[in-house]
Amino acid sequence: MEFSRRDYLADDSTFSLPRTPVQDHPLTAIRAVTAVQIDATRDEKVDFEDPLRAHVADPSSNVQIFDDTSRRSLSKEVGQFSAKEWAVFTKALSQKFSYSNMITIPSAFDIVSRNNKEHNKSLADVHIEELEDPEMVIKEEKKVITQQEYVSRLQELKAEIGRAWNADDRIKALKLSIKVSRLLIDTSVLQFYPTLFLLVIDVMDMFGDLVWERIKKKAEYSDDGTFIWSLPESFLSVDVSSQAKETCYNWFCKIGSIRELLPRIYLELAILHCWRFLEDHHMHCLQRLTRMMRGLADPLASAYCHLYMAHRAALVHCKDTGYLIMSISDINFSLRRIISDKEARKNDSDRNIKLTISLMEPTIEWIMKCIFMEGRQKPNDILVEFGFGSGTLDSTWKVPWTSIIIHHLVRQLPSKIISAYLFEILEIFELIKDLSLDQHLNYRLLGHKLCESPPHPAYVESILNRVMQVISQYNQLEEYLVVANAYLDIILQCSMDSLLSSILDGILKRAKDRRVDEAELDALQSILMKLLKYFSSIENAFASEHFMALYELLSGISKNVINLDMLEKATRSRSISDPTTIQMLFEISKALHDSIDILNEDYQQKSQLICYFVRMVGFGDDRGRHLTFLATCRAAFSNFDIVMDTLVLLSNNLASGAIKGKSKFSNFVKACVAFSEATIPSIPNQIRCMKLFIATAEVALFAGLFSHTKGLLNSAIDCLICLDLPGSYKSIIEDEILSLTCKMCSILAFIPGINGGIAQIQMRLMLVIDNQPWASSKMRTKVFCAIISVCSCLSQSLLPRPPKNMKVAGHDEMFFFGDESYEQEISLVTRDALQCLFKAIEQDPASASKGKLALEACNCLIINFKANHELHLKCSKLIEIATSCLHSKDNYLTTSVKFFEKHFQNL
Repeated sequence: MEFSRRDYLADDSTFSLPRTPVQDHPLTAIRAVTAVQIDATRDEKVDFEDPLRAHVADPSSNVQIFDDTSRRSLSKEVGQFSAKEWAVFTKALSQKFSYSNMITIPSAFDIVSRNNKEHNKSLADVHIEELEDPEMVIKEEKKVITQQEYVSRLQELKAEIGRAWNADDRIKALKLSIKVSRLLIDTSVLQFYPTLFLLVIDVMDMFGDLVWERIKKKAEYSDDGTFIWSLPESFLSVDVSSQAKETCYNWFCKIGSIRELLPRIYLELAILHCWRFLEDHHMHCLQRLTRMMRGLADPLASAYCHLYMAHRAALVHCKDTGYLIMSISDINFSLRRIISDKEARKNDSDRNIKLTISLMEPTIEWIMKCIFMEGRQKPNDILVEFGFGSGTLDSTWKVPWTSIIIHHLVRQLPSKIISAYLFEILEIFELIKDLSLDQHLNYRLLGHKLCESPPHPAYVESILNRVMQVISQYNQLEEYLVVANAYLDIILQCSMDSLLSSILDGILKRAKDRRVDEAELDALQSILMKLLKYFSSIENAFASEHFMALYELLSGISKNVINLDMLEKATRSRSISDPTTIQMLFEISKALHDSIDILNEDYQQKSQLICYFVRMVGFGDDRGRHLTFLATCRAAFSNFDIVMDTLVLLSNNLASGAIKGKSKFSNFVKACVAFSEATIPSIPNQIRCMKLFIATAEVALFAGLFSHTKGLLNSAIDCLICLDLPGSYKSIIEDEILSLTCKMCSILAFIPGINGGIAQIQMRLMLVIDNQPWASSKMRTKVFCAIISVCSCLSQSLLPRPPKNMKVAGHDEMFFFGDESYEQEISLVTRDALQCLFKAIEQDPASASKGKLALEACNCLIINFKANHELHLKCSKLIEIATSCLHSKDNYLTTSVKFFEKHFQNL
């Protein structure tokens, strides 16, 4: 068969759309019109419904009338908020004070392992025995168990209480609950006490719920079990029957008869919400229980008892904070006694005292949260009850609050309130110095609060000067860092450069000739991150002596974090051309690369940032220096495939720029192509390698480097040989491979027939595609059609002209055109392509796709070959296949048949 003759120049003029030069860019005109339209409608009120914009109601409609129903609803919301917070709080408490050592239990508290005789003793009998023999507990042998055994025993006891209750033996359930609550008297194992508290109150809560359900059932059912009515969720005492009230009162009397103070308080707190059956106001009950807790001598047991009261009080929806402030005052009294008790200090170390205070701190934190809970008193009113608001400290500050109390008070205050009481708070901070909390933590907290709601600009300098006077006395680097870090945002916002310089000098002075520890690294890292945001560019950061000196103090993960931030800031600029900046960023990138772990989540982030950095580096017209930089990056970032990919693309861009330039480029382009050829194999993704080989082959072809082009295309075919397609992505990757092979065929149209010629590449490509198990019939058909089309193109006497900058002559100018061996070579490739094409169509298992492939092949042959009997036979066979596979009214079939008939109408 003979190829059709083509006139590409005539085709180009016939089918090209008419083009008219314009003075302005079309988008510029659109932007101008849009601006005019905006100006025209700026003063008009646009009335439309924006689904992303919330409807803003009239402020006057927010006025509410609180009737009895709304009051109950509000109270319910307060309680629900407390329950959510409590779950988070208890989880954090158990994690913070986890204890894994053995636990020593006095026999008096070993309620699970008592024998039956002792187990059946009444609480009164045990109490009498203790009175008759006061040293009985000391004489008894202490037992040592693990925490897991302790937990298991309490769980068994909880289940036993439940079984006793279900068996209507409520006295036994009460006795067991009393014994469980007695465990909280023992504070000998300090670190275990928070865990013990959570275990015990779990039992207490269950007991309280059982009592609640019993009384509620009495209110809703008669004695014979007849349903009367259902109590509403927010009921009042008037809604409760007298029988239920009598039962409720009886339970409070039973618990009130418990002799030991701590079990009596815990059991009453467990059923505290049952007061709702008796009366609507519970403030007097809470105040009474708070005063009862003053009889608990142990400060740790007392503090956690106050904590349990704050937790259970949420169920009675009491919005008054008086009892909570009493609790804080009592805990403060205990703390002051611990701190000032010199005799205790002699017998105990500061370490144990600080441990006791740290164990008490969560109770202060939670009670403060409850005081400032939504729906309670206003913050200003609460501050007055704490002694604030006079502008100067009043007489009550002769016996001041401890530092830890003030810390959690300030922590819960809204930032705007703190700004109003700022100088009073500062005065208190300066006065309070005790063991309960390090002073610098209060100043750090105040700094964070001021950053949330900055004070009036007129007061900023005065405030910061007072703070600086205090922290300048800190010799420890960590204390200095955490306070400086807290106020750094305000200093940077107000551009107080002299104060900033003074703080940074203070850091360097305290860090001189020493290694920064882990706690200090966190604060130093935060300071450097804020300074980075403050600098307008990365060059300014590198030029700052303070910044670089602080940066040198970093190590480990903190240094990597700052390196990432610096690299990210650098990549926000348009380009990086300063040699010093390039070198510094290169070293930072190298450090990130060397610290990488492919399993870490930041692997992709680091590689992307380094990739952006490499792209943004520029050396102007010095392309040789730029190529040297790329070679250095290849050696430095070998573990990042995406960087290797970028280096190849940048090398190809350098070569393309040199080709377009007027200077001599041959040796430089060869160096770029050689760089790409050496870099691409280091990328494991075969599809990506194939893309890069083809892209580099285009560059080599434009430069007239035909041997390099041929080698690169062969390397691209090698990628196909090594390719193993996964099943889930097979169809997607097949389309990508098809696009690449078609592009490869288009490149072959411009390669002159040098020794070995194009036939070698085309024959190799056909062989690879035909023998690959992952290649579908569709892919094979399209590739073989593409090869036939390129053979048709190469057989023409006049080819399409290459671009002006392309250093390739047309085939009509080459000495080999018209040579018999050249034509035989093209004929051989065409014959094999036709054979492979028909085989691929026959092997397609699907009927519909087989018909479409047959039509595609038929159209390809009609376009590329002259009409003769041999071509008519081949095309007729393809039409028959399509007719047998497709519906007779298929559009593709009908148009292809018309095209076939028109082409062969003269035969």
